[in-house]
Amino acid sequence: MTAYIVRRAIYALVAMFVASVIIFYGLRVAPGAPDSTLFNPFASQEAKQALREKLGLNDPLPLQYVHFLRDLVHGNLGDSIKSGQPIPTLLAQYGKNSILLVASAAFLTYALSIPLGILAATYRGRWPDHLTMVLASVGMGVPNFLLGLLLSLIVGLELGWLPISGSGGWQYLALPAITLAAEGVAVSLRLMRSSVLEQLDQDYVRALRARGLRGHTIIWRRVARNALLPIISLSGIQIGALIGYTAIVEIIFRYPGLGQLLVSAVLQRDYPVALWLSLLLTGSVILINFIANIGYALADPRIRVSGDTSGG
Repeated sequence: MTAYIVRRAIYALVAMFVASVIIFYGLRVAPGAPDSTLFNPFASQEAKQALREKLGLNDPLPLQYVHFLRDLVHGNLGDSIKSGQPIPTLLAQYGKNSILLVASAAFLTYALSIPLGILAATYRGRWPDHLTMVLASVGMGVPNFLLGLLLSLIVGLELGWLPISGSGGWQYLALPAITLAAEGVAVSLRLMRSSVLEQLDQDYVRALRARGLRGHTIIWRRVARNALLPIISLSGIQIGALIGYTAIVEIIFRYPGLGQLLVSAVLQRDYPVALWLSLLLTGSVILINFIANIGYALADPRIRVSGDTSGG
């Protein structure tokens, strides 16, 4: 197991290094520069050159990347070019909102999809199964941005039940969290249903029935636990997708989180903020996948045994 964890950790570090190179060069070679967004059109060339020298933008790109690694090692994140605020302050200010949003969406995803998937499999071919499959099809077919706009229009504007922008309580969190979780609920629900149906055909289920155990006892105590393995395996991708879609949802609902801050930083060419936020979000996805792989190996020993054997 230790060898498996070490190997996965090395994969994660390599992925993070490659991602940092791509993000760094992607931001630098994209059209536009900080001096073109921060200064008005009548600003002097001397002032623009002074800013470029201060930010080190006149240095060769490899040297700029080395300076970035030096700052990373020393924990020096720098300040926002636009607002002048230290980046750790921005991360603390906006990060708590994004963490709350992603955590709420993840909770909704698994709190709804697992029991509904088991319910659909238990009543296969009957109306609970048909109803949940219809909901899953709608959840997978409607894009997040369109669902967010529809919820804003109907629930927020027409009915006036919930606010459609801002932050400050569960009322402000409800619509963004539902929007963010919808696709994940649909995908996990269908996967859970298929996994439960597959388990119900196994010999151990027939043996348990022959021993006189009730159907609900078998499903909730034995089948559901085994059927969770694909859900655990998919959780890294699912939560990674939640983090990826956060920016879109935060912009639709004007929710002050890291995604909205990242988009604003990219548009304004605020290089330090855009770079560190991109790395933070990418690192979060890589870390979650790493944890999911470890959790999957813990739940199914065949995974780590296979990995150890293949890795020599």
